[in-house]
Amino acid sequence: MLKDVDAFAHPAYEAGRATAVRRARENPGECCTVYWDGKAIFVRMSVAAPPPNSKVVCIAQVWDANTVQVRFDGAHSEWVKQ
Repeated sequence: MLKDVDAFAHPAYEAGRATAVRRARENPGECCTVYWDGKAIFVRMSVAAPPPNSKVVCIAQVWDANTVQVRFDGAHSEWVKQ
């Protein structure tokens, strides 16, 4: 079973999260998703098909002109200010 804690420990997680935040800012009104397949981190716009056998780690979406909301399971969010 894929666990978020393993995704968070992956060396590419922070870069993937930062990429998702940047892409969300570049595409207001759309979401960007970070996926984990047990080996790799993937970042895709939410309208794109997910990677095979992966799970969603977090979703980034513009909240306001200066803030991106990064949502996780369990109603947990982080707020990334510009």
